[in-house]
Amino acid sequence: MIRFGGLIILTAPNFLHEGDHVHLGYGLTSKRLTNPAIELANLPPIDLIVLSHMHEDHFDRFVQKNLDRDIPIVTTEESAGMLKEMGFRKRYPLRTWDSLGVEKGNATLRITSMLGRHGPPIIAKLLPEVMGSVLS
Repeated sequence: MIRFGGLIILTAPNFLHEGDHVHLGYGLTSKRLTNPAIELANLPPIDLIVLSHMHEDHFDRFVQKNLDRDIPIVTTEESAGMLKEMGFRKRYPLRTWDSLGVEKGNATLRITSMLGRHGPPIIAKLLPEVMGSVLS
């Protein structure tokens, strides 16, 4: 969670608990080693989410089921399509180097999509599109 001026930004929302398994695709799983620092229900009101890519270690099944469908989510085009299928209404896909401006009160935030790589090139072809982000 990032507080910037009057904005509250959530990145890679993952609220599974210690011992829960995260499904990464292709039969791969990872085991959560710790509990979340805060429960989803105890978060302050979130203004937006920045999501680098759609994998359960960044957007887990608990979040997919329980997150407010009207929270704006800035992400890749591929992930935005998946979010649409899940019923999320405010999706803002960015291509590399595209930017999106967000304003709330006196706070102005610019999110710029950067090149991202999800592992070594040979593995990256099997994994979802990913973006890095600069918040300014």
